Amino acid sequence: MSKQDGLLQFKGAIENLSFYKTKRGYAVRKRAGVSGARISKDPAFQRTRENGQEFGRAGKAGKLLRSAFRNMINNIADTGATPRLTKEFLKVVKADATSDRGLRNVIDGEIGFIENFEFNMDSSMDRSLYAPFTANIDRVAGTGTIDVPSFKPTEDVQAPEGATHFIITCGIGAIDFAGGKFESAITSSEVLVLDSNNTAPLKLVATISPNSTFPVFLALSLEFVQLVNGKPYMLSNGTYNSMKMVAVSAGV
Repeated sequence: MSKQDGLLQFKGAIENLSFYKTKRGYAVRKRAGVSGARISKDPAFQRTRENGQEFGRAGKAGKLLRSAFRNMINNIADTGATPRLTKEFLKVVKADATSDRGLRNVIDGEIGFIENFEFNMDSSMDRSLYAPFTANIDRVAGTGTIDVPSFKPTEDVQAPEGATHFIITCGIGAIDFAGGKFESAITSSEVLVLDSNNTAPLKLVATISPNSTFPVFLALSLEFVQLVNGKPYMLSNGTYNSMKMVAVSAGV
């Protein structure tokens, strides 16, 4: 450790030097760390490289899924969803029981870990929609279906202050994780009134190409709006909206 001398004394870092304050004054020391070149070649960092490769696959998989469901996710406000989704995909990768360490991947892993993923932890589907529903993926037909029996919005929907109406959306996506491609579609209910009248039964069907061999995902979202002069306006940029992955079907 060396002592800072001179009129200008500060805290922070410049290149490989760190400047900081101690009880005895300002000091400077060389920043510790391992170079990227060493990590990429040194046998001592083999495990580090393997972990990095698998984490990278998990991150790419999460990004691909977010892209497939972008039209739904754009209306959900939770900045923590991306790292949480990457964490779940890392579980998928680590569940690959056939590939060597460092080569484990999403396709050979357990894609079921993504089922029940909540895209907005501050307004989860489990705390927003109490009405029962069923979710089904038909790989042969290429359909994702969500059925919601008649329910009373004032009792079965936890709505934020200011909301007058809500929209329920069903989204399906078939994702080729190896090729980095996807096919997706969504379908939404009409704008529903937040009142004490029972809704009509809802049957939402989203359709993609039939007989997909890739993993297929089915998502459900609940958006709150305020109707002003006949036009719906989203509340608080999606803070109170919910989205959940309600069904997953592994590739064949």
